[in-house]
Amino acid sequence: MQHRLETPEDCKRTDGDCPEPERQPELDAEHAPVPQLPGFAAQLIGQRMRAMYDSIAQEPVPEDLLELVRKLESKEQSK
Repeated sequence: MQHRLETPEDCKRTDGDCPEPERQPELDAEHAPVPQLPGFAAQLIGQRMRAMYDSIAQEPVPEDLLELVRKLESKEQSK
């Protein structure tokens, strides 16, 4: 999670250090609200992601990657 920090107007980087911005404590993971999508939205996103990844999974593995894996495996076996 990113927090936007405002820079004080009197903080100029000409002759000294900028004062540290006040730090906000992180939200406790147990008590943080979990956003929920409506059922139809989650279902639609899931269907589209599966369709996209199914087509990617059918693509052949690039020869460069296969060669790299072979080299790494041969180094592991020679140890």
